[in-house]
Amino acid sequence: MRIAIIVNPGSGRAKTRRSRFEIAKQLVDRLKIDAEVVATEARGHGAELAQKFVDAGCERVIAWGGDGTVNEVAGPIIGTRTTLGIIPGGSGDGYAHSLGLPVKPDAALAHAASAPARDADVGFLAGRHFLNIAGVGFDAVVAAQFNRRKDRGTRAYMVDSLAGVWSYRCRQYDIRIGDQRFTGSRFLIAFANGREYGSGLVIARDASVFDGELDAILVSGGGVLSQFWRARRLAIRPMARARGIWRGRVTSARITGDRLDCHVDGETFDVSGEVRVEVKPGAIRVAAGTR
Repeated sequence: MRIAIIVNPGSGRAKTRRSRFEIAKQLVDRLKIDAEVVATEARGHGAELAQKFVDAGCERVIAWGGDGTVNEVAGPIIGTRTTLGIIPGGSGDGYAHSLGLPVKPDAALAHAASAPARDADVGFLAGRHFLNIAGVGFDAVVAAQFNRRKDRGTRAYMVDSLAGVWSYRCRQYDIRIGDQRFTGSRFLIAFANGREYGSGLVIARDASVFDGELDAILVSGGGVLSQFWRARRLAIRPMARARGIWRGRVTSARITGDRLDCHVDGETFDVSGEVRVEVKPGAIRVAAGTR
């Protein structure tokens, strides 16, 4: 079996980055895995490396990094017979947690190199793929702020989120999901393929990357206190009905607005006009976990 490991030495918390490339090579030797280990050097390099390995006929390409790194490496793998393996190494690792993958690098590498492959779903927002969660609105704005940080981790994300609630101004959207239409102010529009943003911040408890659907979560606009109350409902008994929160299982959607702050797996961008959301069932092979 031909295996490649793409390491992002800059993802995650600073204390977990040190010598990650060297650690990967040591683990490969200790576990007796026949693999080529390479490191990314800049944004977008992971996709270039993954494309090279796919073209070379690698059976497995393993990404060591966070959700953004995994998303980048996954791009050239989608629609091929190459299997994506994951070693969690980011600030949140939401997709890895949603799959139920091992957390420790040695166990994660052994699993990524040998676990059976399963065909997992891939979501698309505005033509950009996502494996875990994509969204429009508040979470995209927070992600943009978080990505500018040098210090990462759950605490930093929570600080940015709490600060953002006070300053965020909701926008007006026209949302079409199936035969349903939602218009007006929205705080958050999320589409979850996986269960959580990362670090245990679950947004869609029952989501599965293998069910051929996305879990949609729409949170209405409103004041700061309303959003804090809704955040509590999203965390506690999240599937219970709550005013201002709509949930549904979807395969496609359309969102229209003057400006749409968007993200796919935490990577942010903004557009205007209309964006489409869809899911392609079984579009990527992954080294599956326990979920």
